Amino acid sequence: MKMHSLRSIISWVALAVAVTLPSNARAQWGDPDFYQRITVRATQPLASEPGNHAGIFTIIRIDTNSATNVSYTLTGTATNGVDYATVATTVALAAGQSETNIVITPVGEASATGYKTVELGLTAPGGRFYGREGGFNSAVVYIAYKYTNVAPTVSFIRPTNNTSFLSRPDIVLSGRASDSNGWVTSVEFFAGSTSLATVTNEPFADGPWWRLPARNARRALPPIIPVPQNNPYAAIWTNVPPGVYALTAVATDNAGLQTTSAPVNITVTATLPTPVVRLVTPASGSSFPSNTPINLTAAAGETGDGIATVEFLAGGVSLGVVTNNPVSPCPDLLAPPRGTNVTLRPYFFQWTNAPVGSNSVMARATDNNGTAVLSAPITVNVKTNVYHHRWWW
Repeated sequence: MKMHSLRSIISWVALAVAVTLPSNARAQWGDPDFYQRITVRATQPLASEPGNHAGIFTIIRIDTNSATNVSYTLTGTATNGVDYATVATTVALAAGQSETNIVITPVGEASATGYKTVELGLTAPGGRFYGREGGFNSAVVYIAYKYTNVAPTVSFIRPTNNTSFLSRPDIVLSGRASDSNGWVTSVEFFAGSTSLATVTNEPFADGPWWRLPARNARRALPPIIPVPQNNPYAAIWTNVPPGVYALTAVATDNAGLQTTSAPVNITVTATLPTPVVRLVTPASGSSFPSNTPINLTAAAGETGDGIATVEFLAGGVSLGVVTNNPVSPCPDLLAPPRGTNVTLRPYFFQWTNAPVGSNSVMARATDNNGTAVLSAPITVNVKTNVYHHRWWW
């Protein structure tokens, strides 16, 4: 039998999975215009040696009112009873039974390399291979030899690290996971050691191969290598009680290897966090000539980075509202309040036409929940800028 390089295994497995999912890998018995009754899928399309990791075909039917026998052929480059444990070519479905599995268990072959294929093709009553143009009534399992699995990768998307929530929120948990030589079967979200939700995956459920036509009416093996998957997974954690949580996501691949994401720390509080704000420039008591622009800088922050706006006031009258702050904070001016880990960021405003005299200036920070806090006031003195010319007689 012709063997292929191990490098090609996963590419072909991806292609096999892509064409054996429910929307495409359907077999149809009876009237071609009637709804599809029998479906075959390679629900575990990669079997491997060493380790005797089995591949699985799943036969599914819609009409379960009566018992029926499903017949099929087993072809491909692997031989039934030689390269894998003997499998019967018919299976009985009892009344009320919607599906059954056909397990392909590899037989150990120490000298084998590359991979072999097992193709299950449904046959209509009477042994005729049946399928309308463009439909699918077969699926492929690949037996890989000397296969070494690589663990998946996983990371959090939401929430972000050090985010705060008001008790009791519904929190969206989302992450991305991928596998370089197989596929991710599930992602489980944890708070500490407590499981919050498990999201399962239809391998390669989206990708460029969906748009490719079938080679024939029975199956399709698109002659391309698909792009690596990096699928999103999401769940909702409801009614979360107050507390500090370390969230992780655990990705599991098709061979059972697992990877745990870096932790994301969040806080759920009984009350909303409040902004922190202070004026940092100019120094209180500074003096300026009249008609000179005065640059005001406020440092503001909140747990979870929730500052929406900073407003500058003189004598209780608004001078202007800003949302600006640079990407990098200024460490010399923006030290967090003692005992907190709040990140302060600078907000700038240029005050023109400041009135002559002593002015009390403050800043008001408002967060994205509408909570506002005023800074302590500073004094800014503005002096008349008049040049007195003396005449000497």
